[in-house]
Amino acid sequence: MRFLLVLATCWLVCSSVVFNPAVRTVFSVQVSMQPNSQLYSITVYLHNGRALTHQKRLTRDDFVKYATGKWPSIYNPSRKNMLEENKILCGIGQDSITKKDIVFCSPLDSLWKLRFSDYPFNTASDKGWSQGLYKPSSKQLIYLHEKYGVDDIDLGFFIDSAFWQIMRDVQDPDWIKKYRTLR
Repeated sequence: MRFLLVLATCWLVCSSVVFNPAVRTVFSVQVSMQPNSQLYSITVYLHNGRALTHQKRLTRDDFVKYATGKWPSIYNPSRKNMLEENKILCGIGQDSITKKDIVFCSPLDSLWKLRFSDYPFNTASDKGWSQGLYKPSSKQLIYLHEKYGVDDIDLGFFIDSAFWQIMRDVQDPDWIKKYRTLR
């Protein structure tokens, strides 16, 4: 009888224990025309080991402030500098006169070049890296799919490790040269 009581108690205690995996932050970016006239959309999630939860759309400034740890948030509770860890040229400087924070992020400023051959909003001389006017060439699309898992440039996202990888790659002159030559 005692054995059954001990066994039932052990079963009750053990079955009520739920594995609680470490929650981690996941960023993603979509490179396409957005309703707000932006050329990309950044989203942050929490990954609980099973699913992406707590989705939040971020502005460019929000992303840099969360990822640098400047702002406290559930997405970076330890306030570590994820940009520095991932070797991304983004950060927060300070205006020498007004002493206000100034956000900079050259990789985000370059993402539109993956998709467009010319900057789409004006006749500036800034050129993109795409072989197509409004969409990458078929070889560029295949490359984006194989390297980053982006199935469709219109709907797909560079997510998690692919996000950090594309952010590093758009800073690399050799990578840019290679991408431009894909016809």
